[in-house]
Amino acid sequence: MKKIIVIAACLFSLTSVVNAQEPAAPKAKAHSQRDAGTAEQRAQKQVDRLSAEVALTEAQKPKVYDLTLARVKKVDEIKAKYKDPNDKERTAAMATVKKEYREALKALMTPEQIEKAKAKAKEMKAAKKESSASAED
Repeated sequence: MKKIIVIAACLFSLTSVVNAQEPAAPKAKAHSQRDAGTAEQRAQKQVDRLSAEVALTEAQKPKVYDLTLARVKKVDEIKAKYKDPNDKERTAAMATVKKEYREALKALMTPEQIEKAKAKAKEMKAAKKESSASAED
């Protein structure tokens, strides 16, 4: 009787361990989901997210949308031109586009909105650092 209980407990614990492990999702799939949709859809999604984070006014939304759409189109052009994500020219071009976008966005936002955006960025960076640290364990 004891042997049956021990064997049953071992099988139960073994199946629990096997079921608890999830396969790692490939990074390429995560990027394809993030890039899904047209440039206009992606720009609108980013404006909506930013609006929820920093409470954009109705007057700011179309201006931010235009900036975001221009940035999304530039990024698409860069990705089409440089297929290798590790290309130094691609990285430099992306950084330039990102810097121009942030500067233009800061010019449209109020100081309070800028502070909210900075706080959210710090929060996201900390969460990303946390998740990467837990992934290494």
